[in-house]
Amino acid sequence: MTCQELDRLLYPYLDGEFQSEERLDVETHLGTCAACAHRVEEERRFRRAVRHSVQVSRAPASLRDGIQLGLRRQQRRAYQLQWLRMSAAALVVVAVGGGWIAIRPEERQRFVEDAAKRHAKRLPFEISNAPPEHVEAWFDDKLDHRVPVPRLSHAQVKGARITHVKDKPAAYISYETTPDQEGQAGRRVGVFVFDDVGRELDAPALPGLQMNTSQGVNIAVWRDEEIVYELVTDLSEADIRKMILEKERPSRMANAPHATEPTLPILPVSDVP
Repeated sequence: MTCQELDRLLYPYLDGEFQSEERLDVETHLGTCAACAHRVEEERRFRRAVRHSVQVSRAPASLRDGIQLGLRRQQRRAYQLQWLRMSAAALVVVAVGGGWIAIRPEERQRFVEDAAKRHAKRLPFEISNAPPEHVEAWFDDKLDHRVPVPRLSHAQVKGARITHVKDKPAAYISYETTPDQEGQAGRRVGVFVFDDVGRELDAPALPGLQMNTSQGVNIAVWRDEEIVYELVTDLSEADIRKMILEKERPSRMANAPHATEPTLPILPVSDVP
């Protein structure tokens, strides 16, 4: 993609009118062209300023918060009604070997595949070498949803940027795991954070995790109310679960000081039996 091509596509890109592959092409160009990246950021700032000005001039914060809460409740009710009407068609139950298997929609798989593609692209960071709380603050005025940065066990935040997962604006946070005792280099871990008020994804709340595989990597999906997380890495499923859930263990085991957790080796997907 050239700068002239981006000039024609700038506003459709900012308006969210592109498909996943088209967005990826634009973001790849922005990662290598400082002038275009600066222009896109300036346009985003201008749009945020206009939106903020309109909100401030037309309604107080309490009214806006009430309207947003009402809209979210209405969206959730509409989704629940739609789910009830379509459940018979969306889930086909078949008997296999005396058991039952639910054939789920493919929507989650499309989100998983798009996250795997974007993680593999290694797009440049827009903020790097900053602690999680600084990364959260950096995202505050850049996305319309909150971005809680997960604190992963034995992994350090290396950088972050704005991206998309399918048609949803998202935060992307890149981590590197701590080298093991044998001196093996740290492994790369990416986390996408995006808003899913309509609950398009079948994602459980922690400590539940939805595990998927795409393009040679593992993807763990979970949600915190309307916020969905997709963690992408070539670590094994056991190591992913330990990385995400280990931070909760001290509080659950506070009354058992002598209990210890076994050390799990870090294995790539290809080495998992």
